[in-house]
Amino acid sequence: MNKSHLIHLGWAVVAVAAFIIGSKASDSSSEVAEEEGANSTLVQSSRSAFRGDGGNRTGAAGGRTSRRSRSGDSQFEEDLPAGSLSEAEILQLGKDFKAARGPLERREIFSEILRNLTPENARLMREQIVHLDTDSSEFREFHYAWGGLAGEEAVLNGAETRERDMATTLAGWASANPQAALAYFNGLDKDAQGGSGLKWGAVYGLFDADPNLAVRFAMDQQAAGDREAGRLMDLVARQMLRSGDPAEAATWASGLPAGEMQDTAIARVAREYADRDPLATLNWADNLPEGGGKNRAYRESFSELARKDAGEAARRLESMPDSPERDNATRGFASRIAWEDPQTGIEWANTIADEGTRTRALVETGRAFFRKDPEAAKQWLATSGLNQEQQQDITRRRR
Repeated sequence: MNKSHLIHLGWAVVAVAAFIIGSKASDSSSEVAEEEGANSTLVQSSRSAFRGDGGNRTGAAGGRTSRRSRSGDSQFEEDLPAGSLSEAEILQLGKDFKAARGPLERREIFSEILRNLTPENARLMREQIVHLDTDSSEFREFHYAWGGLAGEEAVLNGAETRERDMATTLAGWASANPQAALAYFNGLDKDAQGGSGLKWGAVYGLFDADPNLAVRFAMDQQAAGDREAGRLMDLVARQMLRSGDPAEAATWASGLPAGEMQDTAIARVAREYADRDPLATLNWADNLPEGGGKNRAYRESFSELARKDAGEAARRLESMPDSPERDNATRGFASRIAWEDPQTGIEWANTIADEGTRTRALVETGRAFFRKDPEAAKQWLATSGLNQEQQQDITRRRR
């Protein structure tokens, strides 16, 4: 396994960890915490690092490695076939890993662990890293690599351990052999599929193998009645965004089959695309099919345009005919400018024709108003027309 593959693997597994940890959080909370920035190499990830000819693997790299030996302050290295370490040498590698001085030496030794990982020595290798926090990148990387090498054996080992590793091993398996991993997943009962984060791991691994497989998986989950299928598609869209230019992700989202799942993907892409280029996002939104995705794209576009050029955003709004698109554009605009000028934001929110969209816009602008001037906001709430629950949503203290 060369250095670039290890880097790709690290990004992929950190992403698995981050999403599985937060998969139970609310949509709004995850949106606040999610913006990690794009990584142009993620889509290539580590899938090629764990593939061998005909599935026969002698080590995670299949090449050669170096045997480290310490005697006092001296150290020598000897070239050996990857995966040829003896039990004693693996145990020494574990000791070296725990005693590593600084992150560079630690990473070098951990890379050697991955280079020498085989289906035959994986359990002993795991004993050398099991002390790690299960949410650490190294713990996840190890199990992603093991899944890519050993498939079902690695996943089933996770069912017998108390650490959270099944989802990551399934991700590694799906990246290397998606058909076999899918067959395993589909053979589980519904409770097992939803447990241990397996479906989230499946999405990550399938995306690494082929983004289209991840899309198909999310859509199949929706067809099977999985209420979290939309979040699976949202996850695929996030991965598309991390893999490159948001304009390319926008083109991808536009090409998905029309419907709820496309709307979900468009909504996720629109947020990052608008942050980069609100006018380009607005032009993209103009050509989208009507629906929730298009409305979200307008909302995100005008929110970011209001931040960068409020005057231009207002002029564009005034020229738009009454429509769901204008209502959502106004919501995005009003909610953004309310942080600087709450009264103006509220005035714009009140121009929204659709009652539900107008109420959501008033709640959002009201929150900004309450944080800027609580006493004035309370006076406005008395005559706002919002019900008690909506008013409490505005004044509720948030972390």
